[in-house]
Amino acid sequence: MTSRKKNRTDSYRREAKMFWWLSIGAILFTVTLAFFFYRSLSKNLIENRKVFLNKQVELAANEVQRTFNNLNEDLIFYANNQERLLPSEANGMKSTVDETRVRRLLNNYINLIDTLFIEKGDLRKIYQVSDANYFTVTETATAIGDRDCRYCFRVKSDKGTVTLLVKLKLGKYFSRQLVNYYLGPNTNKLVFLDGGFYQLIDDSLRDPVLLEKGLQEAMVREIEGGLRGEYEGALLESGRSEGQESLLIQYPFNLFRLELEKPIAFVFTQNKSSVVSGVFGNYFHLFLSLLALLLLVVFFLARFFKITSESNYLLEKKSRDLDQLLRQQTMLLQQSRGFIYYQDKDLRLYQVSDNIKEVLGYSPKEFQTFALEDWVSDKSDSFILTKKEAIERKDDFYYFEAHSNRKQGVSIRVKIFEKLFFESDGKFAGAVGICTDINDKYIADQELIRSENRLRSVLDSLPDIIFIYNNKGDFLDYYVQQEELLLQPPQKTLGKNMSELFSGEAGERAMRAFNKAVVTGKMQTEELDILLDIGRRYFEIRFFKLDEKRMISVARDITGHKLWERGLREAKEAAELANREKSNFLANMSHEIRTPLNGLLGITGLLYNTSLSEEQQELLSIIGDSGESLLHIVNDILDYSKIEAGKMELSPVLFKLRPEMERIINIFTGMAREKSLHINLSIDDSLPDAIVLDKEKLAQIFFNIIGNAVKYSLKGGEITVFLKGEKLFSSNLILHCAVKDNGVGIDREKLPELVKPFTQASAASNGEYKGTGLGLAIANKLIELMGGVLQIESELGEGATFSFTLITNIEGEENESNGAIQAEKEVVDFEKVAGDFPLKILIVEDNDINLKFMVMLLEQLGYEPDVAMNGVDAIKCVEEEQYHLIFMDNQMPGMNGMDATKVIRTLANGKAVIIVGLSASVFKEDVELALSNGMNDYLTKPVKIQQIIDTIKKYSRANIDAPK
Repeated sequence: MTSRKKNRTDSYRREAKMFWWLSIGAILFTVTLAFFFYRSLSKNLIENRKVFLNKQVELAANEVQRTFNNLNEDLIFYANNQERLLPSEANGMKSTVDETRVRRLLNNYINLIDTLFIEKGDLRKIYQVSDANYFTVTETATAIGDRDCRYCFRVKSDKGTVTLLVKLKLGKYFSRQLVNYYLGPNTNKLVFLDGGFYQLIDDSLRDPVLLEKGLQEAMVREIEGGLRGEYEGALLESGRSEGQESLLIQYPFNLFRLELEKPIAFVFTQNKSSVVSGVFGNYFHLFLSLLALLLLVVFFLARFFKITSESNYLLEKKSRDLDQLLRQQTMLLQQSRGFIYYQDKDLRLYQVSDNIKEVLGYSPKEFQTFALEDWVSDKSDSFILTKKEAIERKDDFYYFEAHSNRKQGVSIRVKIFEKLFFESDGKFAGAVGICTDINDKYIADQELIRSENRLRSVLDSLPDIIFIYNNKGDFLDYYVQQEELLLQPPQKTLGKNMSELFSGEAGERAMRAFNKAVVTGKMQTEELDILLDIGRRYFEIRFFKLDEKRMISVARDITGHKLWERGLREAKEAAELANREKSNFLANMSHEIRTPLNGLLGITGLLYNTSLSEEQQELLSIIGDSGESLLHIVNDILDYSKIEAGKMELSPVLFKLRPEMERIINIFTGMAREKSLHINLSIDDSLPDAIVLDKEKLAQIFFNIIGNAVKYSLKGGEITVFLKGEKLFSSNLILHCAVKDNGVGIDREKLPELVKPFTQASAASNGEYKGTGLGLAIANKLIELMGGVLQIESELGEGATFSFTLITNIEGEENESNGAIQAEKEVVDFEKVAGDFPLKILIVEDNDINLKFMVMLLEQLGYEPDVAMNGVDAIKCVEEEQYHLIFMDNQMPGMNGMDATKVIRTLANGKAVIIVGLSASVFKEDVELALSNGMNDYLTKPVKIQQIIDTIKKYSRANIDAPK
């Protein structure tokens, strides 16, 4: 016993001696390390200070250059601005300057500008602003060119009429500018100017600062070369040849337009010793603290060695207690169907608890022979990989679940939990783990998962989007088949509130329905319009309670249904748009045809008043009737549009039937002669001389049907027009009409196609039968509008018969327009118009033919009209002359008639003038627009001679004499 105690004491002494030597070595090492660390820290602080000074001096220099550039631009702008004459100067008065801008300029650069000299013509002034912001102005006779100053620069305007001379306060400006840059204690801010280094004190440049000779020469050389630099040297104090070592950073720059012999530079200096002086004291105290801490650690380690020796005995006792504890833990593991195992650094088993036999059926010795991959049966690769990764990461614990085979060959589910141990250098030292049989719990969990999967499969098969929330609207779960129908992937929505996903009106409506469902407990339905990545979608969403704590929403994509509804609406809008576009097209087409027709029919009307032979009268009559026919065709096309839109109105009048039918047939005389056709008119004696119908619509019907018969008749053929009547009651009459030809005939199968617009029964490739295919369609629509039905009978090669019936009566008043055509053929007494109705007339027209017609007509009436080719020229004419009547075309280049009328009404000569619009547009909307814009009347082209005469008579004022 004594020998064992002696050996233990000798071992303690050896360990104590070694401990003291190690402690001394640690202290010496700490002192050495502290010295090198201090050197490195000092060097780093100096470098950081250089970087800071470099940045500050560069910012200061750039700020000064930017200010001078701004001053130069402001002075140039001011000089050029003063070149413009003020009203007083334009009247020959003495030159002046804008002193408000001068005051603003001096205030903006109060620290930089000392005096501003301005020379403008005979004006020479001096401006100054004191520190108290007192603005003084002095006039001088001395020219700027005669002045000379040290820190000045001149600016001239572009034309050279204004000259500015600025005298600068460089000392004050540099002082005020550099005060914004705080460098810390023991620093200086110097300015290199005129070859010397000056310190800024009290807004002025004091005596130059002296540097070491070699240092000053190097700095001056690099500044003059335009190079920035950093140096280490001494700033010499007055009367001494040595100074404190300092860091010097310089940045050279040039001031715009300031002509100096040498460049300017800012120099920032820092006392080198002061950079590390503050750190030295702190570092020294820190070093002493660390050294004291190290000594304290040594003391405690000495105490530790003493305590360790005394604890060895207790350790042996504790080991016995630990073995007892392990046996108790083994009993607990047996109850929980688990066992403990130990692994070394190579992951080899070196100890396994005895209760492994109850878990896997192996003895501890048998199990110790297993390799790592033999532990599990289904995830051996993952088990090895994840465990090695945990060791590489130096995790404290490792967890894994897998199947393991029992000795009897049955597989069970086990849970592996290990505590990993590592040495002080980080190397893996081993592990202790517990392997637990969790097979019963695993089977129960799997059955629960299968049950949930079956339910989820049912839900996933539904096309609806299902979300589950708590009563606050937070997402708890989801069942989604198409994730592209969501604002976000469903995984990212879990835990978020519904208000975070939905925004705008859709979000407000959804939250309102959700909250109402929570409060009332009743299902709420809402339709939402949501913009997704795949486009805009529409959803019908239902909110209802799942239980007391949860809500559920079921949303269905109804975009297809909405698109179907929108498609119907858009189709309706497209049809309406197409109808409007068609109306615009017809209006433009009407304008393009009516404009030349105006000249044609107008000139034809003028020809009636010339000496013509009987044959010329007949030919001229055919030309007039053909023009009228073309006009009727244009009206037909517009009428077809009106019929389709349901806006066509009938205007029945009493007229003589036979003269009207002869006039219609006479129009086709020229075409009939070319094909040697005979057109016969047969009117039954039962018909009265006059009937009541819409004469123009009846003419349109016969124009189209007879024109179709002429087109498809063979040469030498015959066309017969039949009319007969059947009296109904006292004054009503059924008018039976038919047009029969012996032409090429029509295939019976194509007869239904004839009354469709833009369709021809015979589309010959040789172009023999030309046409738009619109004539019979218009005729059919007009017949239906007038209460009848068009019937067609035909066979190929045997001609065709077109028949229809109309209901009319024989009582009514004769329309004044019945004799209109004949009246145009009569000679008008032109000479009496101007004499009876003296007016000053202006014609505004851009079409040459229409202009010639209007001028010729008015000249024959005895007037001398003025002419304007567009709205702009018309305005000029009205400004210069007083007119009684203006014929204003609507569509003209430059300015149209509507706009010109608006302007004329604002002129003194245009308030009382009569303005009559001339346009090829016949739409009611255009007429109303013209009248609302200031026109007195509106005539549609082609304009008849009688209309012009009637307009002159209508608007002539007897109390106004014509201008001389």
